[in-house]
Amino acid sequence: MLEFAEHSFELNKTDESGTSELSHLEQVERQTGIRPKRLEGPEFPVLLSHIWSAFVACSKGRTGGFSGANPLPYESIKAWMELTGTPLNPREVELVKELDVIYIRTQ
Repeated sequence: MLEFAEHSFELNKTDESGTSELSHLEQVERQTGIRPKRLEGPEFPVLLSHIWSAFVACSKGRTGGFSGANPLPYESIKAWMELTGTPLNPREVELVKELDVIYIRTQ
């Protein structure tokens, strides 16, 4: 999960023009017919898709500061769990936090 997330976050990071590396690479693929190796990455771990969904949903409520996105506090994850009725065990919450650390680092 963590390797998939890091690869995904890095590809989706935007440059000064607001275009992601993913968009650039997909354009190269369309123009040349050759898939750039950089697009190949770890497979999405389907068995952990509920963790990815929780991270994405919690990230939608993320605050930002002068230096970019702020980390997700435990309180936000707890509030999301209570509002949606989605149970996450402590290890799953920690995995959401680990995804968040990677997200903040790659942005």
